[in-house]
Amino acid sequence: MAGTLAAMGSATPHPARNRVFALATAAIAVDTLMFSAIVPALPVYQREMGLTDTQVALLFAAFPIAQLVVALLLPRWVDRAGRRTAIAAGAVLLALSGVAFAFTTEPITLAVARAVQGGAAALTWTGALAAVSDVYPSNQLGFRLGLAETAGGGVGLLGPLASGVLIDAVGVRETFLILSVVPLALAACVLLVPETARPSSTVPSVLAGLRSVARSPGARAGGLALVLLALVEAMLEPLLPLDLADRLGLSSAGIGLVLALGTATLFLGSPLGGWWSDRLGRRPPLIVGGVITAAALPFVAMGPAWWVTLAFAVCLAGAAILAAPAGPLFTEAVDDMGHAGSYGLSAAAMVVVYSAGYTLGPLIGGGLHLVLSFQGVTIAVAALVAAGTAVIALMLPARGR
Repeated sequence: MAGTLAAMGSATPHPARNRVFALATAAIAVDTLMFSAIVPALPVYQREMGLTDTQVALLFAAFPIAQLVVALLLPRWVDRAGRRTAIAAGAVLLALSGVAFAFTTEPITLAVARAVQGGAAALTWTGALAAVSDVYPSNQLGFRLGLAETAGGGVGLLGPLASGVLIDAVGVRETFLILSVVPLALAACVLLVPETARPSSTVPSVLAGLRSVARSPGARAGGLALVLLALVEAMLEPLLPLDLADRLGLSSAGIGLVLALGTATLFLGSPLGGWWSDRLGRRPPLIVGGVITAAALPFVAMGPAWWVTLAFAVCLAGAAILAAPAGPLFTEAVDDMGHAGSYGLSAAAMVVVYSAGYTLGPLIGGGLHLVLSFQGVTIAVAALVAAGTAVIALMLPARGR
């Protein structure tokens, strides 16, 4: 019934739908910009602090841990305080994290800065995803959520490219102080958009809501897809830049360019997978995306820079297609449990699951790197993705939407 009502909602679109979508997209863009700007600085931090590759990977587990903890506290708050409040709070924390990165000199302060960024990401993404879910019907959500991530992420791709050039030109401290101005502008833009949260007295508690969502086979399959996406991203984030610097001798600007070009397909794959899942069912993109990711991942660790860029691009395109149906599946699960409109819950559940996977990424990648080369790590993670994809195929019926 809830799904039918959501589909009927397309006949009466939200009066501020375009502005809401623009704000959500901008929030994702700014978060991605600040999140990815750190990548070209990793070799600098490693050199100045005397860290090993594994130590860098483990330090960066602070981001998903903080993201997970904050996301667990968010569902009721985002539904009651509103989407705008969540996005504005996340923007302020993003600015503070940029200042922290500018002045960090020790491993512990680097981890704290990354943790602040993780908390900011939980707020920003939960508010943005919930806002989009508020104003679009279920039969458009796959495409619309993917499009917001694509448009926002496309702008965010300027992060590694801009920070790499700025680091080579003016240094790490000045780079992050400059970038910290951007999220403050986002916080101001919140005033231009109306609140979309619907008043409700039936918002479930955090744990009860998450347990209810987890009873849905579709949500479980979407959750596993998000975990696999996060695992791949979080493993590559600290280790790939170090491999590019050590094995290929690339500068900060060169690393930023490879990461920006490769990551572009992550955001191109999201609307493609979402559009596909809206029209032909959620199952096909889940399976095809997983197969592409597993097949391409080992090639990221071999060959010259152009080959790494190509393999990285194909790998992330597959991961984006794999994860694209997750948003609609979580939203439909909330509707089915009788809490239509409580999309702070579905958005926060997605962030919680993604954060859990992102926590595993640095731990698995860093742990494996103690005994394996970077190429060995990519092969091992590819095997995990292949196994996870097989489980997803078993979770959903062959013709299930």
